Amino acid sequence: MSANRGGAVPLQGFEIRIPVRFAEADSYAVVWHGHYALYLEQVREAFTRRFGFTATKALSIGYRVPITRMEIRYRRPALADTEIRVCARLRPPGVARLVIDYEIRDAAGELLATAQTEQVVLNAAGELLLVLPRDLRTLVDEMVAFQNRQKSGADS
Repeated sequence: MSANRGGAVPLQGFEIRIPVRFAEADSYAVVWHGHYALYLEQVREAFTRRFGFTATKALSIGYRVPITRMEIRYRRPALADTEIRVCARLRPPGVARLVIDYEIRDAAGELLATAQTEQVVLNAAGELLLVLPRDLRTLVDEMVAFQNRQKSGADS
């Protein structure tokens, strides 16, 4: 990602591009604030899918990973009929809790929003796990290593 005009270094992580549809705009002609949560979901799903892990896969192997906190800070409006870049970066977890930072930028690199989600890991019985199980730890380590390669300019 290129640097934005505001001087802050863009978040480095997993990025997707999303075309903003006219139907996502509100009566003020900007993207309705609730759609930003969907954009975060899109990048989070694309990121985990890259490593073979989806919500359906989690359920099939006995885990639920619900969102317990979401914070979005709106900086500038996204506009219909444009393309946005949504970047997600997983923080290395110390416990069975996944914190992801996000940035949403327009095609020129202007920062539109920053966000953060937090997820916990539950077993099949719905009990909160305190430590990541080995299979999830391996997945998370692969995701963090991928991000570090992205940051250093290496790839995927």
